[in-house]
Amino acid sequence: MSDSTKIRIMEAALSILRKQGADSLTVDAAADLASVSRKTVYNHFSSRYALIDEAAAQWMASSISALETVAQDESLGFIDRLNTIVERGFAEMRAAGMLIRNQQAKGTTLVQAPLRQNLRQKLRVFIQTVVSQAMDSGLVRQDFDARRLTWVLINIIEGLLIIDDLDDEPFARFDILRDSLRAVLSGILTEEGANAFKHSPIFQ
Repeated sequence: MSDSTKIRIMEAALSILRKQGADSLTVDAAADLASVSRKTVYNHFSSRYALIDEAAAQWMASSISALETVAQDESLGFIDRLNTIVERGFAEMRAAGMLIRNQQAKGTTLVQAPLRQNLRQKLRVFIQTVVSQAMDSGLVRQDFDARRLTWVLINIIEGLLIIDDLDDEPFARFDILRDSLRAVLSGILTEEGANAFKHSPIFQ
């Protein structure tokens, strides 16, 4: 089968995932939207969950790429870039929350898909870039080490992707991410940094 066919199937899967969630992403639904047969989908993906895992990984990759574009946009001041990154990142995290929660209940390995090595590296480089830019801009106290702060944030974000026993709690991963960032930022920001973040969704 041609690569274009797999791309079409994946585009269909991503569309369903984003608009309707993982519960609606079945082999039949992806095949119908991509205008291919069930057999064609199975020629590229071993199971429904393999299809969901790949779609989730691509979703995360595209989200990180979009945030990287913002981080490198020199037409915006750094504070504007930072607030845009936070707003878009939170929106993606909120949208992905139900996806992760629903699929864990079915015993899939979905939460492991975004942590594939290439995506982990992409995420870590992005976090390192933002931390370095924040420190260079004077928003973070200089008595903190940039590399260690990077790992603090990596630990928070990757931990939220891995943890699998939140389903019975009255809050979502998004809530924990916001509280974690609020707690960390409250301790590391300079006065200028605090002013830059005062209207951020982290502190709303």
